[in-house]
Amino acid sequence: MQKKALLVAVGMALAVQGAWAQKKEKPDPDSVVELYGKVYPEVYIPDSSGATAAGVATCTICTPAAGESAVVRRSMIEASNSRFGVRGHEKLGPNLKAIFQLETQFLVDQNNTPFAARDSFVGLASNWGTVKLGRMDTPFKEYGDDVSFLGVSSGNFMSTSTVYRHIGMGAQNNAARFHERRINAVQYESPDFGPAEFKVQYSTNEADTAARKPHVWSAGGQLEWGNFAILLGYEMHRDLFGISNNIPASMRNNTVATARSKDEAYAIGFKWKWGSHQFEIDANKKRYKEDASVTGRIQEYENNAYLFLWDWRISQQWRLAAHYVRADAGSCKRLNAACNTDGLKGEQFSIGSSYYLSRRTYLFFVYSMVRNDISARFNPTFDDDVNPGEDIRQLGVGIHTMF
Repeated sequence: MQKKALLVAVGMALAVQGAWAQKKEKPDPDSVVELYGKVYPEVYIPDSSGATAAGVATCTICTPAAGESAVVRRSMIEASNSRFGVRGHEKLGPNLKAIFQLETQFLVDQNNTPFAARDSFVGLASNWGTVKLGRMDTPFKEYGDDVSFLGVSSGNFMSTSTVYRHIGMGAQNNAARFHERRINAVQYESPDFGPAEFKVQYSTNEADTAARKPHVWSAGGQLEWGNFAILLGYEMHRDLFGISNNIPASMRNNTVATARSKDEAYAIGFKWKWGSHQFEIDANKKRYKEDASVTGRIQEYENNAYLFLWDWRISQQWRLAAHYVRADAGSCKRLNAACNTDGLKGEQFSIGSSYYLSRRTYLFFVYSMVRNDISARFNPTFDDDVNPGEDIRQLGVGIHTMF
C-alpha cells in the first residue's frame, strides 16, 4: 500500500509539473522575443600606391612623409559588420511596453567575436516616445549616409565614414570621428509626428577628473514628404581631444591636466526616390577646439565634407550603386605660431553591383578607391596602416544573407 501511494503521489506531481510547464510554454502575445541577423563575408584584396616621398613637406599638424606604401597587397576573407541579435518587448499597459536588444558582431571567418558589442539596450516605449539605456549608435551617425551602399557598407571598405566623418591626419584615432557607437548612453526617441521624427542622446566616458568631464551630446532628425526627405544632425564631444589624439606630440594639449576640448559637427542631407533610383546628397562641417597654453600647440581645426550616392534597382535580380565623397583640407590655428593644412584633401569613389538569389540573399561585387593628397592619411582598410599621400584601392566579392 505504501508503494502504491508513493507511485500515485509521484505521478500526480509529475502531471501537475507537466501541466504547469505546458501552460508556461504557451505563446504570450504580449511578450515577443525575436532572433535576427545579417551576414556578408567577402573575398577582399587591398592595394595601394603613390605615397608621398620622404622629405616632401606635409602640413604643419601632419605626420612626416614616409616615402613608401604601408598597405600590403594580399587576399583576405573579411566579414565586416555581420551580426546576429536578440530583441523583444513586453506589454506593460495600454500604451507602455518594455523593450530590449542584445546585438553581437558575427565574424564568420574567425572565432574572436565579443558578445553584445553592438547596439544593446533596455528601455521603455510609449505614445510619448522611447527611452533607451545602454550602448547605441549616435543619432548623428544614424541620420546621414542613410542609403546604405548595397546593404553591405557598414564596417566595410566602401563605408563613407572614413572620408566624410573623420579627419585625414595622424593614425586616424576615432576620438575625432563623428560616426561612433557610444557606451554609457541614454537616448530619447520621439514618437511619429507624421513627417517628422528626432532622437537625442547623452553619453559619458565615466572618466571625469577635477578639470575634465568627457561626454558626448548627439541629436538627429528627419523630415519626410513622400519620396523626399531632409536629414539633420548635430554632435558635440567634450574633452575627447580629437585633434590632440591625431597630431605630433609636440603640439598636443591632452597632456596638460587643466586643458579642455570641444569638438562639434553639423550635418544636413537630402534623399529622394525617383522610380527605381535613389539619390542622397550630404554635407557636414567639423570643428575642433582645444585650450592651448603653450606656444606652438593646436588651438583649432575645421573642415567640410560632402557625399553623393546613387542607387539603381535595375530589376528584381540586379542592383547597382555608386558614391563620391570629398573632404577639403580645412584650416588650423596654433598658439602664437603659423599653421597650414596643405595637402590634407581626400576623395573616395566606390562602385558596386549585386545579384539577388532571393529577397534576403544576394551576391555582391564592390570596388573602392581613396585618393589621399600629399599630407592626408584617410584609411578605409581593415587592418593596414596608411602613410601620407598613399592612394588605396580595394576590391571585394561576397555573399549577403539575412534572417
